[in-house]
Amino acid sequence: MRQIKGIWIVITIFLIAIILRPPVAQIGPILDLIQSKLQINSTQTAILAAVPVLCFGFGAFAAPALVKRFGLNKTIVWVMVVITMAVALRPYLGFWGLLVGTTFVGLAIAIANVLLPSIVRTRFPKRVAILTSGYTTILAASASFAAAFSYPSAAALGWQLALELWALPAVLALVFSLSLTRGEVSRTHFSEVEGSGDFQLIVKSPIAWSITGLFGIQSLGFYALLAWLPNMAIDSGISPSNAGGLLSLMTIVGVPIGLLLSSNFGRFRNLAPIGALISVVTIVGLVLLMLHVWVPAVILIGVGQASSFPLSLSLISTRAANQRLTTMLSSVAQGAGYLLAATGTFMFGWLAKFTGNWKLSVIGLITLTSVQVFAAWKAGKPKVIQ
Repeated sequence: MRQIKGIWIVITIFLIAIILRPPVAQIGPILDLIQSKLQINSTQTAILAAVPVLCFGFGAFAAPALVKRFGLNKTIVWVMVVITMAVALRPYLGFWGLLVGTTFVGLAIAIANVLLPSIVRTRFPKRVAILTSGYTTILAASASFAAAFSYPSAAALGWQLALELWALPAVLALVFSLSLTRGEVSRTHFSEVEGSGDFQLIVKSPIAWSITGLFGIQSLGFYALLAWLPNMAIDSGISPSNAGGLLSLMTIVGVPIGLLLSSNFGRFRNLAPIGALISVVTIVGLVLLMLHVWVPAVILIGVGQASSFPLSLSLISTRAANQRLTTMLSSVAQGAGYLLAATGTFMFGWLAKFTGNWKLSVIGLITLTSVQVFAAWKAGKPKVIQ
């Protein structure tokens, strides 16, 4: 019976992971279409592209307080309710409705991003590495699928219905998430936690800031290209469908390698060399991207990003001494990291509009990814926050 319950919870975790990227990933390939249909300007388009990642940052900071108030599992259920409703309604309320709905989606996903490592660590303390690799692979695969089929589905069904389709898997994830509330950790346990002390411990830790740097910079690269790679390709003369194909290739090509690496992270005590090497692969891809060597560029970037993301989450799950500190580390690293990513996503597009080309934006991303090499090296050292 316990084994069946464990399998059910794993399925629930994976179903939740399926819906945590498509509501954001599907917007980038059809930004031009949305801009045309809603008759919005370039600034509004840039805001729409950047707001989900901005919400990922702000929403992450709310997670520990919500867990303290409602408990870990009930919080994730309410998060799924918000995601389902927002995804279903946002396409039909004009630009401001789309923006507000995307904001709610982003905030809810942010909280889920923080809670999943804690759920994995609480439910499966001896299976953290393998389950983290599993759900991060699903995150990447679902983002790739959403990006690949966003433009074709919008062309066939209209952009509104294309966005709303993801409400269906959201409902399924919501139904399964209800099972998590059985055996819920009591709110009293969390109320006794000195959250401010945990926060001070995390923000004073060099390990925590290295993890934050790794998480933030790799997220910036992913979301900047998720939002703007199709536009970059189209501006160079590539057709919209082929531009969407490049984005799909970037997001899916690294999935098998990312799964292979992340499922074996637990075998290595020192992850510093692996983290640095992954970051260098991303840099090489970005250099090729600047040179418009499209296919090799997106392959290398995809491999680097698909590997660095599970690495950062694995470090979040294993570099804190207990579940309580894991939640706080996850909140701080993802909160600050996604705020950096949101700012960078906006600046990436804004610089291109300001300069008239994408060269300076890509150079900036190469520079930041060079910093990521050092952050990965420091974060990968076998040390624990306690």
